[in-house]
Amino acid sequence: MSSGPADDTKEQVRQAIDIVDLVGSYLTLRRQGRNFVALCPWHDDTKPSLQVNQERQSWKCWVCDVGGDIFSFLMRRENIDFREALQMLADRAGIELSARPRAAAKPGSPQDKRTLYQAAEWAEQQFHEYLLRSPEAESARRYIEERGITPASVKRFRIGYSPNSWQWLLDRARSTQFSEQVLRASGLAGRSESSGRFFDFFRGRVLFPIRDTQRRVIAFGGRVLPEVAKQEEAQRGRPPGKYVNSPDSRLFSKSEQLYGLDVAIDSISKSPEKNLVVVEGYTDVVMAHQCGMQNVVAVLGTALNQQHIGLLRRFADTVTLVLDGDEAGQRRTNEILELFVATNIDLRIMTLPEGLDPFDFLCDNGADPFRELVANAIDALEHKIYSEIRGIDLARDTHRASRALENILNTVAKTPRLQAGTTSSTRLREQQILTRLGRDFRISESEVRTRLNEIRRTKTKTSRSSTGLQFEQQPSEITISSLESEFIEILLLHSELIETTVLEIPSKWLHSREARTIYETLCGLHLAGEPIEFPRVMSEIEDPRLKNLLVDLDEQAHKKASQTQVDAAGILRGLIDTFLENRLEGQRREQLAALDDNNLEQEEEIDLLRQLFEQQRSRQGISAPTDG
Repeated sequence: MSSGPADDTKEQVRQAIDIVDLVGSYLTLRRQGRNFVALCPWHDDTKPSLQVNQERQSWKCWVCDVGGDIFSFLMRRENIDFREALQMLADRAGIELSARPRAAAKPGSPQDKRTLYQAAEWAEQQFHEYLLRSPEAESARRYIEERGITPASVKRFRIGYSPNSWQWLLDRARSTQFSEQVLRASGLAGRSESSGRFFDFFRGRVLFPIRDTQRRVIAFGGRVLPEVAKQEEAQRGRPPGKYVNSPDSRLFSKSEQLYGLDVAIDSISKSPEKNLVVVEGYTDVVMAHQCGMQNVVAVLGTALNQQHIGLLRRFADTVTLVLDGDEAGQRRTNEILELFVATNIDLRIMTLPEGLDPFDFLCDNGADPFRELVANAIDALEHKIYSEIRGIDLARDTHRASRALENILNTVAKTPRLQAGTTSSTRLREQQILTRLGRDFRISESEVRTRLNEIRRTKTKTSRSSTGLQFEQQPSEITISSLESEFIEILLLHSELIETTVLEIPSKWLHSREARTIYETLCGLHLAGEPIEFPRVMSEIEDPRLKNLLVDLDEQAHKKASQTQVDAAGILRGLIDTFLENRLEGQRREQLAALDDNNLEQEEEIDLLRQLFEQQRSRQGISAPTDG
């Protein structure tokens, strides 16, 4: 049954989110009869295999054999658990999840997240249309063309332009429902401390919309045009920042987002390698996708951190970090390496030729050499070893060699300790590292391992623990008998009959755990006086496997509707009688087993034999003898 926040809050979320809107925000839906269909993102689909039933608020891919409701769709799509899915959907619906109910934000106010999302979406449209059509945006169009970004990429990434004006966007917003305070709360406007006047946050910049994994616009990244930068430098005596992100807001935190992840998700979900390539700039991502590399994302002007790693591991098994070929790029790697090592993510390091960033490399060389570098990227710990011993004579410079070894082992010590359940590949990897260190530093492998264990013992509990949560799909095998399937099916189709079964069939008579859980959910709703509607039943259950099973049972029920409609009560009575018969047969087997054990007193044995005899007479329809 459900757990966590109050059930009424979960029900509010379910009623507020239409499954067609949710799935349609991720996939391209097409109406097919009364339902909708889409290409399934979890297998190489060539014809629409994923079906969405708006009436039942359910979805199903019959090829993958997965399905459910809005919660299970988001759980699978975002690789998260139920609590996170509930939170994301609540945010989408503008519903506050809290132990203590809070007053809902007033629609249209700066505190209303739905309004902020709408404002960001509206602004994206304004910037994009201005870039495409305005004569004043000619310099921006020329700059983008000179950079080698195609019109197709401009449309795909919805790139825009903000004119070098203090109130261009604010003026346009006056004819909308978005107030100055809303634009400020969305990160689209600022306010002067001296005059109190509002002003456009982005001016004279090419804009790259930043979207979350639900494809909602949450912020922008702006690249100043060269001529605008020269004007500002002449006026103020210093150049403006080349890139500026939206300020942190209720929608956006740059330390928790990755640019391009919303576009890369589809490619990653279908790829057996599950490899995400992380670069540093917006244009790096745009050019990579333009060259056919769909699995490239970028950080937003900040170093990778634990929040980023938690986000990455939801979608990727391997992360390839692309470094500029300069010294600064090497330093940044060593700063974040230990974060990845501690989470046991397969991190690879790819270094570009000195002086080149990914954008320049792709423009000069194309995608194939870049792919080759990604394929040959070295393991992060290998990179650590190489960077520590570079330039050191390990045989003669014993002081620097000892310090390098200590630094390497401190990093290795952050990997999860080997345990009984550790995979053979992880064991082999650690063994290979220790063997190499012993060889390189000319000491025995046992000494290296002893020192590693000493460092691990001194680590704090915090540094040992993994960060982030990775939702793991449970096994899909579910065993449910045909009797239990038919029983649940007829109750889903004719919920008015639940009154009879509550009185006659206890849930323990159902053998499979899955059937018991579903039946208990139906009974619980009935006893609480709640309507037994299919979408409501789905939302009461959190296990995605059970949601998928429910969709299957509901589908079968509707296929049999014409047969069961005539005498549903009679069919149910037959199923109840079968349950009773099975129950009596089980009791009979237990009684026979008790007789076989020879552990009964004589009177108990006689009484048990009498019961078995009477049961047999009853089964055969023979009346008991009468006196006289």
